[in-house]
Amino acid sequence: MNIEMRERLRVASILAMNAGFMDAFSFFHFSGRFIGMQTGNMIQAAVYLAKGNFIRVLDFMIPVLFFSCGVIFKNIYSYYLRKKYKPDTLYLLLLQWSGVTLFTLLYVTFLKLPVSIFVGFLSFFMAIQHDTFSKTRGLPYGSIMMTGNLKATMVNLTNYSLTHERHYLQNFRVFASLVVSFFLGTILGTYSADIFGNWTLLVSSTFLMIVYFMLRFEREEKI
Repeated sequence: MNIEMRERLRVASILAMNAGFMDAFSFFHFSGRFIGMQTGNMIQAAVYLAKGNFIRVLDFMIPVLFFSCGVIFKNIYSYYLRKKYKPDTLYLLLLQWSGVTLFTLLYVTFLKLPVSIFVGFLSFFMAIQHDTFSKTRGLPYGSIMMTGNLKATMVNLTNYSLTHERHYLQNFRVFASLVVSFFLGTILGTYSADIFGNWTLLVSSTFLMIVYFMLRFEREEKI
């Protein structure tokens, strides 16, 4: 069976690492805000709403709104690219890389945006990753959130223990790899933030560029 380039496990693993990296950075560096994990932003917004702190509600809802706009934009742009018979994955990945790199450079040099707006722009581009990369080795997965991947890890481990069917073991390895990659990215993001400050997100740009070149120059493989 041919594996489509965007569905390779190593691609999914790097993207999961990138998601953990970015959220670790934003959580500690930007007062609990998340770039990718919008569930965390919505929980904090709801907590502050219950407490009547409406300014803080806005702080956490802005990234959610930007993320939502990112999903809408991705689908419109992807539709346009497919109509033109262009490889939407590469164009979307390059767009994500350009956005993360540009806004990081602008933010650390002279464009001092409010933190929530800056995180919002990054959430916009993270939505593109989330909606573009949704399968690996034919299996649905989350490239920026690990709850579903963790559940799939345990489900496949349990099914393999009960049935000894090899495909469950293979699936377990896939999802476990994603969870571990996200975890390692979180550790790396935490350490990097202490060292590089706002320049840290250029490491995320490096992750994205690696994936771009992997997809740009490698051929499909078989399993």
